[in-house]
Amino acid sequence: MIPRTSALLVALAFAGLTLAAPAEEEAKKYAADLKHKDAKVRLEAAKELGRLGGAKKSLVAPYLDDILAAMKDKDAAVRGEAAKTLGIVDPPDKKAAVKAVADALKGEKSEAARAGMETGLGELGAMADEDAEAKKMARDALLEARKKYTESKREQKVIQAALILINGPKKKKN
Repeated sequence: MIPRTSALLVALAFAGLTLAAPAEEEAKKYAADLKHKDAKVRLEAAKELGRLGGAKKSLVAPYLDDILAAMKDKDAAVRGEAAKTLGIVDPPDKKAAVKAVADALKGEKSEAARAGMETGLGELGAMADEDAEAKKMARDALLEARKKYTESKREQKVIQAALILINGPKKKKN
């Protein structure tokens, strides 16, 4: 009975290694695709990196600089998705990530890109429980965007949702 159990454990360990390798290769491929000439490929790469990083952030950790660089992409959808991805993958230096997204948001002309950045700030601020300064920076950037971009009800809703991620829902008064 013991040899079977040992063989089973070895087989399971090997299976775990073979499953992890494709995900790492997938992350590497998508990181490379962030530099592809086709904006649709870059957009899909940012989305997939967010999916992979949401499942296991260590898969995407080596490519955080590539995701940050994608926030300066010439395509607005890619810029917004890169900011959302940054929020999903929970980078270790939240303060730097919040600053990068907040700075990009200040000069962004595209409403679609801003919505992605606002969502990313909400995610980053929500995960910054141990870093009160990063949480405050994210909240302040969103409050500034709320004042600046008043013409779009849709964007105001995105900002409100991001603020709720950070602050939690309002408590009803009795």
